[in-house]
Amino acid sequence: MTRVLGTRIEPLRAVADRALLVSDLHIGSDGGAALAHLRWAIAAAAAQRATLLVLGDLFDSYVSRAQVRHGVWREVAGLFARAVADGVPVAMLVGNRDFLLGDEFVAASRVQLSRGGLRGVLGGVDTLLLHGDELCQNDLPYQRAKRWLRQPWLRWLARHLPLRLAFAVAEKARRKSRMVVATGDQTRFLPSRAAVAAAFGNGAPRLVFGHIHRRAHGRLGGGEYWVLPAGDAEAIGVWLAAGEARLVRLSAGGDLTPEPTPPECPLSA
Repeated sequence: MTRVLGTRIEPLRAVADRALLVSDLHIGSDGGAALAHLRWAIAAAAAQRATLLVLGDLFDSYVSRAQVRHGVWREVAGLFARAVADGVPVAMLVGNRDFLLGDEFVAASRVQLSRGGLRGVLGGVDTLLLHGDELCQNDLPYQRAKRWLRQPWLRWLARHLPLRLAFAVAEKARRKSRMVVATGDQTRFLPSRAAVAAAFGNGAPRLVFGHIHRRAHGRLGGGEYWVLPAGDAEAIGVWLAAGEARLVRLSAGGDLTPEPTPPECPLSA
């Protein structure tokens, strides 16, 4: 098992000839458009006999292990469990908003859950999957907070909070995060060139990530990267098959409509 920028990389359980990738759905307690887009992604993966991969921040907030027994969190776990039972493999990463997902969600959803990154052959190409926050190395306050918040004792404490208190803590954290993102130098939220180069140093020629909420595609040092937009705002995914990758739009009928290749991602120094 290797690491990229401190993120543990785990192997995908199986080679996938066809794969559909989405990210940053941020499903909230009311479900809304984000839940609809997840349903469309599951339908498309089933229709194409593809593996579905969610690259983090499936939920807008996941704090307590008790959440999976309630509301939209239970509904999403059920959607995944039925998809897996119907032959659609599902793998997902945790993101910065739902890094407290744990074994209770795996048991309810039957997904392969990674608290780091995943690497495997997707559509015939060795591919590295990251949430993307580890690439934003110039966002120093976030990187410091991430190291502190993910200490095992703090994770244990948060996951055992009563549900109501957990929701209050999560909402306070989200308000603070929105204030931070809205102020200061916006370039610090971009992936750094050195971090993307370090990801390609892992050896995989293709990298796919989310987190920064924009469509992008580019090349660096012989590697190709794709960046997914926020799945709650746009019903957009990346389709990998037959050695190729393309951006696609999801629809209620489970169809995949090709989208134009997006511009390069601006990388910070």
